[in-house]
Amino acid sequence: MSLPAYDLTGRTALVTGAASGIGRATALLLAEAGATVHCADRDEKGAHATAAAITAE
Repeated sequence: MSLPAYDLTGRTALVTGAASGIGRATALLLAEAGATVHCADRDEKGAHATAAAITAE
């Protein structure tokens, strides 16, 4: 397991377009660094899938 470059524990991030592509990658990286990530997306189903992936990490 790699260590994140930054410790974002206790921080909150809002990621738009997190259902796929770079938005999803960004959301996962922020979560890996310790941030609480909230996904805002036009595709509600995609946002739920991303939130589930972040929770599982």
